[in-house]
Amino acid sequence: MNKPTASPFKMRGDNMTRIETFVAAAFAFAVTMLVISVGSVPETMQDFVDATKQIPAFTASCALIMWIWHSHAVWCRRYGLEDGMTIFLSSGLIILVLTYIYPLRLMMQALFSSVSNGYFPMEMTINFVWELRFMFAFYAIGFLLLSINFVALYLYAHRKRNDLGLDEVECFDTQTEIYIWSIGTGIGAISLLFSLILPADFIGFSGYVLFALFPFLYGLGFYRTTKRASIVAKVV
Repeated sequence: MNKPTASPFKMRGDNMTRIETFVAAAFAFAVTMLVISVGSVPETMQDFVDATKQIPAFTASCALIMWIWHSHAVWCRRYGLEDGMTIFLSSGLIILVLTYIYPLRLMMQALFSSVSNGYFPMEMTINFVWELRFMFAFYAIGFLLLSINFVALYLYAHRKRNDLGLDEVECFDTQTEIYIWSIGTGIGAISLLFSLILPADFIGFSGYVLFALFPFLYGLGFYRTTKRASIVAKVV
């Protein structure tokens, strides 16, 4: 392991690898699918007004896709790996995102419809409790698998730390990412559990529980930043 430095994380993937390029293209296609799925061109003013009400759900869906893409791009730039395991895990991420494009938009529509008391419409009609449970469980499984995928990516990079020449600070940052995505895994598992066991009137909490990520990540960030500073202080 190299001697730790106070410099930022060394980017070992200065140029886009083929797998990073492929993942970026797949994510661009995913955003295109979101646009296409909006529907036909409005023919009346009411159609136009109804179409504009889909903007918040579309924007939120795009933001999540961009966040996932950026998270993978950061991983690629940090470690520059392009071996069999990298291709396997990145391919799994692509399959996951493309599978969840339409359910993601529906979930965002449901969120904005709920907080706006129906002003922002939801395209799909839910008539039975089991349908609602299925929707929330399906989304929770997607978030759970997404988090597991990133945990696996960072665990693999940490396992390759000697080959990559990661110093102490870089190993620490890699471990921090593992903790971050492990929290996501735990929250996803809780969301899935809630979707299956909560009474009908409270199933929505299986979606709202995902917002618990923010205080947990803030606390972890504060703790790890303080600890990182002590490691950096040893070498400056």
